[in-house]
Amino acid sequence: MSTSDGATSAAHPPPSAPSRLLPVLVFTSGMSVMAVEMTGLRLLAPYFGTSLIVTTILIGSMMAFLSLGYWLGGRWGDKHPNMRRLCSTTAVAAVFILLTPLLSQPILRGASAVLRPLVQGENLDSPAVAIFSLVGGLLGTLALLAVPVTLMGTVSPWAVRLAVYRVEDAGKASGRLYALSTFGSILGSFLPALVLIPVLGVRRTFLAVGATLLAVSVVGLAGKAKGAVVGGAVALLMLIPAGSVRPMEGLVYESESIYHFIQVVQEPYGKCPNAYHLYLNEGVGVHSVKCPDPDYEIRGVWTYMAAAPLWMETAKKDPDVLIVGLAGGTIARQFLEAFPESKVVGVEIDGDVVEVGRQFLDNDDPRIQPVVLDGRIYLDHTDKKFDVILMDAYRQPYIPFHLVTVEFFEQVNDRLNDGGVLAVNVASIRGVSQSLAQMIYRTMKEVFPEVIWVDATQSNDVIYAMKRPTDHYLAADRLEKDPDFRTQAYKRIRGVYRKKTMGEVPGWEQARVLTDDQAPVEMAWDLAALDYAK
Repeated sequence: MSTSDGATSAAHPPPSAPSRLLPVLVFTSGMSVMAVEMTGLRLLAPYFGTSLIVTTILIGSMMAFLSLGYWLGGRWGDKHPNMRRLCSTTAVAAVFILLTPLLSQPILRGASAVLRPLVQGENLDSPAVAIFSLVGGLLGTLALLAVPVTLMGTVSPWAVRLAVYRVEDAGKASGRLYALSTFGSILGSFLPALVLIPVLGVRRTFLAVGATLLAVSVVGLAGKAKGAVVGGAVALLMLIPAGSVRPMEGLVYESESIYHFIQVVQEPYGKCPNAYHLYLNEGVGVHSVKCPDPDYEIRGVWTYMAAAPLWMETAKKDPDVLIVGLAGGTIARQFLEAFPESKVVGVEIDGDVVEVGRQFLDNDDPRIQPVVLDGRIYLDHTDKKFDVILMDAYRQPYIPFHLVTVEFFEQVNDRLNDGGVLAVNVASIRGVSQSLAQMIYRTMKEVFPEVIWVDATQSNDVIYAMKRPTDHYLAADRLEKDPDFRTQAYKRIRGVYRKKTMGEVPGWEQARVLTDDQAPVEMAWDLAALDYAK
C-alpha cells in the first residue's frame, strides 16, 4: 500500500498554491476580450458600416473563437499546469492585439473595395463581387481577431486548472475566477465606448489594451520590473502620430465620434472640381456635399427632397421645416435657396457631424437650428408642428429600423400640419428587387392616404406622403407653370420632374408592413445585393 501510495505520489506530485497573479491575469484577459470586440466593431465601421449583418459577423466570429479557446484551454491546462506557460500564451495574444491596427488597413480596404460602386449604383467590372460585402467582412474579422481572441479564450479553463489546489475547493475557485473574468468583460464593454475610443481613437485603444495584457503577461514570465518596462515601452507607441484610418485622395478631415467614423474629402462633384463630401463609416454614400465656389451648383437627391413644398395643398413662402438626418446641411441649404424666409429644425443624432457641417458645409446658417438627438425621440417629445418633414436618415447598407415603421410614421403624421407633406429619401440599387422601396411605400400607405414615388436619381428614390388625396402631377405642374416655384433652386429638376414622377412603387401591395416588432429592412438590402451579384 505504501509503495503504491509512494509511486502515485511520485507520478503526480501535489499541485502548488495558485499564483497571486492569476486573478489579475484572468481579470485583464476578460477585459481585453470585450475591449477587442467593442473596438473591433469600430475598426470595421469605416469599411463595412455598422449594419446588423456586420455586427452579427463580428459577434458570431468572436463566440466561435472563444469556444475554440475554451476547448484548447482545457487541454493545455491539463498538459501544462503552470503559470509561465499560461502567461506566454496571453503574451502572444497581446502581441496580436498590438498588430491589429497595423494590419487592418490593407486587409479591410481590399475586402471592402466593391462596396462603393455597388451602393452608388455604378456598374461593376464583375457583378459577382457584390457578395464580398458579406464574405469580405467575415474574412477580415477572421484574419485580424482569430488568434488573439482564441488565445484569450484559453485563460478561464486554464486558470481554473491552476487555481484548484484542493478538490473540495473546485467550485469556489472556478466561481471566483469566472466572476473576475466577467467583471473584467463588463469593464471592457464600457471602457472603450465611454473613454478609450473617444479619447484615444480606435488604433490607440488597441495599443492600450494590448500593452496592458502584455505587461501582466510579462510579470508572470519575468517579474514585476520587466513587466512594467515592457508595458511602458509598448505604451510609448501611442505617441506615434496615428495618421489616417482610411486614406483617401483629397482628405481634409477625419475623426471618430461615439456614433460614426467621419471623413470630409475634397473631390469632383458634377462640374465642381473640389466639392466637400461628407462620408460616414464605410464611406460608400455621400451624406452631404458643398462646392466652395458658389458659381457651381450642387444638385442631386437633395434637390428632390427640397422640392417637397411643391406637394403642399397651399403654397407658403415660409414653411416650417423639420429635417430628420441633418448631416452637413445640404438639404437645408437647398431648401433655403427656394424658401429663404423659412426656418429649419435639423435633427441629427451625432453632434460631431453637426460640428463638421458647421466647419466645412452648411450648418453654420443661422436659419438652421440643429438638434442633437435621435429623430424618433425628438418627434415623441416635441409639441411643434411642421409644414414639411424631410427624412434623410436612411443610408444603406443599414437603416435605423425604428425610423421606418408604422408607429414612426404615425408620429410623423401627428407632427404634420394639415396640408403638410413628408418626403423620404430611400437609397436603392437599380436593376434589382425593389423590395426595400416596396416595404417603405406600403408602410407609409398604412398611415397616409396619398403616397407618391419619384424615381429621383440612379441610386435614390424619393417617396412623398400627404394627408389628403393629391394630384400626382401637382409638383411637376407647379415647377413648370407657377412663377413662385420657377426659381434657380429648382432649375436642374424642372425639365425632368414630370417623367420621374412614377406614382406607385410596382408590387407594393404584396410587400411587408414594417412595424416596431418586425422591420427586416437590412435583410431586404442584403438580398438586393445578392440579387445584383447574381
